[in-house]
Amino acid sequence: MKGCYLRWAGIISVALVLAWLAAQHYDREVRAVTPEQLLVARSEGTVRVIGMVQAGSLTIVPQETSAAMPPNTPPPTPTPTPPMILAEFELAGQQAHLLVHYDGPADDNLRELKTLVVVGHLTPAGAPGSASSNELDKQRFDAHALDLLPNYGFITAAYLLALVPLALFLFGMERRVAILYTVIKETTAYQPEAER
Repeated sequence: MKGCYLRWAGIISVALVLAWLAAQHYDREVRAVTPEQLLVARSEGTVRVIGMVQAGSLTIVPQETSAAMPPNTPPPTPTPTPPMILAEFELAGQQAHLLVHYDGPADDNLRELKTLVVVGHLTPAGAPGSASSNELDKQRFDAHALDLLPNYGFITAAYLLALVPLALFLFGMERRVAILYTVIKETTAYQPEAER
């Protein structure tokens, strides 16, 4: 019986360590911040920012991807890559707005009044193309990718709703088997081998 509890304590310990590592990965790589949080924290490096594209602020310019080829050169084989675009828009949070300069592949999700996640970095104050230092809520954000909206709360809840009852069921079954084994062992008295 003690072995059953030790085994399940080990399983729970491993599950807690995995949950902690997943939470750390989420905080480092997946979590998106709002424009307000970004402007307060002044994060350096690549950041994921979530907000809504402000109505009337989106301008898109397609980029030219074809370069002049020397004469007598066979055309390259086409690769299925999405066209690249330059776009500027305001990303609205609850209280602050962030001017976003997006340079990356075209995406159907890039439209006005759409909530999306942009990946990039905040241009330091005073840098070319950035807003003046007295307009803290108009800092320029240079984005290179658009990401899907995170629904990790729903995904985590679905996994927990499926795995926790299953784990409780397995623990209960193993405990009952251990108790049954102990009862059978105690009721069966030692019987010496009969002589022939």
